[in-house]
Amino acid sequence: MSAADQAAALKDTSHDTSGTALRGNMGALELIFTVMAYNGPAVVFLGFLPVAILLGNGVGTPVAIIVCGLVIAMVAFGLVKMAGRLDKPGGFYTLITAGLGRTTGLAAGFTALTCYFLVLVGVYALGGMTLGAVIQEIFDGPHIAWWVLALPLLALATVLGHFNINFSAKVLTFFLMCELVLMVVYDVAVLVQGGAHGIGFDSFTPHHISSGSISIAFLFGIGLFGGFEATVIFRDEVRKPERTIPRATYGVVALLAGMYALTAWCFINAYGADAVMGAVSGDLTGSAKNSVKDYVGQFAYDSATVMFFTSSIALILAAHSITARYLFNLGADGIFPQSLGKAHPRHVSPHRASIVVSTAALITIACVTLAKIPESQLYALLAGLYGYAFMILMVLVALAIGVYLLRDRLHGPAVAPAISSFIAFGIMCLTLVLATKNFTLLTGATGMTKTAMLSLIWGVTVLGAVYAVVVRRKKPEVYARIGRQ
Repeated sequence: MSAADQAAALKDTSHDTSGTALRGNMGALELIFTVMAYNGPAVVFLGFLPVAILLGNGVGTPVAIIVCGLVIAMVAFGLVKMAGRLDKPGGFYTLITAGLGRTTGLAAGFTALTCYFLVLVGVYALGGMTLGAVIQEIFDGPHIAWWVLALPLLALATVLGHFNINFSAKVLTFFLMCELVLMVVYDVAVLVQGGAHGIGFDSFTPHHISSGSISIAFLFGIGLFGGFEATVIFRDEVRKPERTIPRATYGVVALLAGMYALTAWCFINAYGADAVMGAVSGDLTGSAKNSVKDYVGQFAYDSATVMFFTSSIALILAAHSITARYLFNLGADGIFPQSLGKAHPRHVSPHRASIVVSTAALITIACVTLAKIPESQLYALLAGLYGYAFMILMVLVALAIGVYLLRDRLHGPAVAPAISSFIAFGIMCLTLVLATKNFTLLTGATGMTKTAMLSLIWGVTVLGAVYAVVVRRKKPEVYARIGRQ
């Protein structure tokens, strides 16, 4: 990118009259909660941590989470620096374009759109299943198919997606606060009661840190931070982005690392280091909720069941918002119909992109239902696909940040964050290799299904690159806009 191009990239967009700029008034705390809601803390605690302990490095899981948090912080260091210099919306799509060029940038844009759409459909399935659990376990109601219960959740996301992000942010903040209260009460209860056999620090011993599968632990650990980069997607919708985005990005990474490591450690102590592996292998889906019941009581157990559902709602709203914004940015650049990149004249929201995302989700839910994929496999499959696509994006963005910061002629090179990003790039490459090698463990897919899933993810990435080449020849004016340039 030339100095002139970089100067143009820094041009103030506050007077944008084309309708391709979104607006909002989120502060750092609202942005942190919006992004953390996308991470789904209650879902992670009740559904993911037991899996990470069983398949990863067992009792050493808290340390694995902390180490992964440090690696993500290395990426965040460069991401914040680059986002501050670039001053453009679009998230990974924009950052990767600025660092690695428009062809790779559009490939990343297609991958990001697919990545977040997959997790959106996955959490619709999760939301339907968890609502079904609430109906059956708390109200002794009948079994209702997940897709039936997912439809009102889709309608809710569509309605909220029509309005300004400030309203959704308040809803997400409320849900997240409930989840955090549950986790804090649980952690305190375990520590005060001394766990199963007194509070132990076995998780931090070399023996347990190196036990089990360190590679799988790292793979799951990185996945715990999915969505941290969403802070830059909402650039146009926050107050003072030059201050709000750095604070929110570092805040999200620090809170996720601290919260998940602490809760994993408390969960291990709740059963005891010598018994936790037996607990999670004997009842993988119920071990966390049962622990809540043992230490906090029946009311907390019922609350955990409800919050598993409300956390799914928060995930849906956040995933819908992020997916719609990626589609909005691709529309604003002319890659997709430009009407998708027009903001609502009153709410200044990506309302058209939001409707398209909901329509596509409805069609996909119908196709998945007709395919008769078992409920027990559906969310794991879609979440695994998302995790794999996310790793591809992490590899690209870590490299893009390092390249951009070293060759930035407008502001001068930023060596420290560039080196940090390059180190993270190497680690992410290794993690992607591990994810490919352990794709069956990640998704549950085998045989032809595994081949089809891998082909889908990489096919979308290649399609984006090929389409960029075609656009460069046939529509150079559109090619010049790729990456919100």
